[in-house]
Amino acid sequence: MSLTVVIPTLNEEKDLPRTLDSLIGLTKNILVIDSGSTDRTLEIAKKYKAKIVNHPFSSYSDTRNFGNDQAKGGWILSLEADVVVTKKLAQEIKEATNKDVGQSAYYIPRQNIIWGKKIGHTDWGPKDDLHIWLYKKGSGSWQGDVHEEYIVKEGTVGTLKNPLIHYNYETVNEFIGKINNYSSVAVTKGKPFPSYWPLRDFFKRFIYKRGFQDGYHGLFLSYLQAIYYHVLKVKYHQNKNV
Repeated sequence: MSLTVVIPTLNEEKDLPRTLDSLIGLTKNILVIDSGSTDRTLEIAKKYKAKIVNHPFSSYSDTRNFGNDQAKGGWILSLEADVVVTKKLAQEIKEATNKDVGQSAYYIPRQNIIWGKKIGHTDWGPKDDLHIWLYKKGSGSWQGDVHEEYIVKEGTVGTLKNPLIHYNYETVNEFIGKINNYSSVAVTKGKPFPSYWPLRDFFKRFIYKRGFQDGYHGLFLSYLQAIYYHVLKVKYHQNKNV
């Protein structure tokens, strides 16, 4: 079966060329779902002969599901604009989609690179950052507003060995910006959590998930993730009192 790569974009001129370069030789069917980029994103996509479809952003799941509807062929590889498909992973994907051994979807691990360092633990390592990115068209749908997941409705799910390389956050400012953006979306759902949650999350990441083995990166990532829950709780109470 043929493979279509679907990439949601919004001002991705910095990362998109690296992602599109890594797809050379994997498939020519590349679909960019753009939500109003004002930089060179569309120019870059055209250079790589990707098909561009404009779609206003309402949620991450909506954008990905819209991309699924637009995709041609039997298999879809849903990517972000800041990942790289290695040659080993590309070969695995080809084998999985060409042989069609009965799986409806595949988990693919991600090797996160945060502030210039490969993260092996802290709940950000490849063993923990494991999600469905490759699936047969029509086998399920994306669900969730902030951290969306592909939910398979029909068939079984396999796991590929080689990870996507995810160039996640280059700076602390970028990370803090995402904390603000994600918490603003999450708070609209109006789901409070216990007051101990930030401390629980810190110890889970730094101790249980062995974040200490990532050194200062593990410590700061654990701390900032705990801050996310503090920010979310403050925003929740602000909205409640408005």
